Amino acid sequence: MAKSTKLRQTFITLSLAGATLAGCDAINKGLDPTPIPATSGATQTTTAVAPNPVPAPVTTPGADTSTLMSRIVINPPGFNHPAVSEATIQAVKNAINALPPEQRKKLDQNGARVIVSPNMIDRWPESVKDLPEAEKSPLPTLAEQPGRIYGVDMCVYERPKKRGTTDLGEARQPAYIQLQVGDMCFQVLDGDAMVLSKDPELRKEYDADKKAIAPIDQAKVAEFTKPDDWGPRETCAELFGSMMGGRNENTDNLYKNFPRVKKWLITKLGITGQG
Repeated sequence: MAKSTKLRQTFITLSLAGATLAGCDAINKGLDPTPIPATSGATQTTTAVAPNPVPAPVTTPGADTSTLMSRIVINPPGFNHPAVSEATIQAVKNAINALPPEQRKKLDQNGARVIVSPNMIDRWPESVKDLPEAEKSPLPTLAEQPGRIYGVDMCVYERPKKRGTTDLGEARQPAYIQLQVGDMCFQVLDGDAMVLSKDPELRKEYDADKKAIAPIDQAKVAEFTKPDDWGPRETCAELFGSMMGGRNENTDNLYKNFPRVKKWLITKLGITGQG
């Protein structure tokens, strides 16, 4: 919805100039010309900053910015795009409101923001110059992805760009946006060191779930069972996003096939309202 260098040494990267998708769906501190994309189900983290970075929209001087909720930033549209909808903004707020208090406090304190844009090219207009080359590949470009994380800036894109034009497609569903934000929040909490998704107790539960997946379900969760650190992190991030009230095409399959991981997350992170 999100979504790192989720172990950038092990994943293929996608630049704006040439798309090579690295599997599934930004913890950045330096400059990297080849950030990893998010997919439909999650949002990647990366140690890269965005290409051609421009200052983020700012809040009103003197406004309270002490919490993650107060640091929701709405990027104005360009290219005659529609503005971000109230439904998307509410979905972002719903995800933040659903965060367990202790986890929300951590995000309040580390300066995390959610920056919502109609599309990536509204956030970084200069990137549109490189997209025609990227669109020669059938694989998704960054302008077709739902979001990216840069440092602790969680960038959410409401609509995908249509190829060969600056026009945008239909807005993503609010439940999808809500999952993306929850997914991103988990990844920021997990950090580069993956302090949650590398926890030995989590890995024990993950391995047990993975071993128990029925053959009929294996293809449905293939992106979440990769034989490296990618699988556990993606599984945790998407499950967390779903438990924050979001939903996408992976939700039911993850709930069914990773019950131990779900239970571990509930206990570890203090998630309420879940069976």
